[in-house]
Amino acid sequence: MAKKNNFSASVRKSSAQVSKPINLQTVLPFRFLQLGLKMADTGNKLSELIRKSGVNIGEREWRVIALLGAYGGLTNGQLASTSSMDAATISRAVKTLKEIGFVDSLQSKRDRRRLLIFLTPEGARYHDTITPKRIETGNEIAAGLTVQELKTLGRLLDKLDRHLEYLANETDDEWV
Repeated sequence: MAKKNNFSASVRKSSAQVSKPINLQTVLPFRFLQLGLKMADTGNKLSELIRKSGVNIGEREWRVIALLGAYGGLTNGQLASTSSMDAATISRAVKTLKEIGFVDSLQSKRDRRRLLIFLTPEGARYHDTITPKRIETGNEIAAGLTVQELKTLGRLLDKLDRHLEYLANETDDEWV
């Protein structure tokens, strides 16, 4: 469903005309971005939950906590690929979380460069204070769809994810 914009006619008149206008509501990346922003601003907002907790972390640190809470111990590489954050961002988040005692790590016996990162009991308690509110928000959002629609959406998202992986592998020419 296309949404009308709220720009006044005078603003549109003064803007230079493009030769090939695009209806952004038909561009999947734009739609997903917009939906993601709306979902982030719905219900129990993560930024507000973090702020109210009194713990001085940001959303990137929370993403690491959430992933470790969901999957258990992960390496930096696994965190990066699962979260779609780069390795440097993961390293900074893990450093912050280590400083406040929310994560710890074990060094690999086979490759001393690899670390297994995991939540400490304090990190798990923090996870468990935020997560129920985020689940509540997810349920509020999902309530707009029927059970069948949610299953269909899940299958479509999985299919799109596989296709994007394929495209990334096809276009990633790592070697000279």
